[in-house]
Amino acid sequence: MSLPGPIELVLRLGIAPRIGAIGMVEQAVDAYLAGYAHPGERPIALDILLRDLARLRFHEPDLDPFIGEVEQYIDQLHRNLARQAA
Repeated sequence: MSLPGPIELVLRLGIAPRIGAIGMVEQAVDAYLAGYAHPGERPIALDILLRDLARLRFHEPDLDPFIGEVEQYIDQLHRNLARQAA
């Protein structure tokens, strides 16, 4: 199964957490989002990441706290996009 970069990073870093792991994932999410030039595509891209994180949570329940932090960051990005669109 091929996973988007940020999801694969969550899996790798969540299994053996280390200092700065969440920052690394946040940077990966930002880079992933930057790949969508059209602003209307960005909320959809974030939704795809959230869906994939939910699947990962199902398969790797031990990563729940780490995944929760990543989801909070994605939620913040969603809110920022909504403000920019308004």
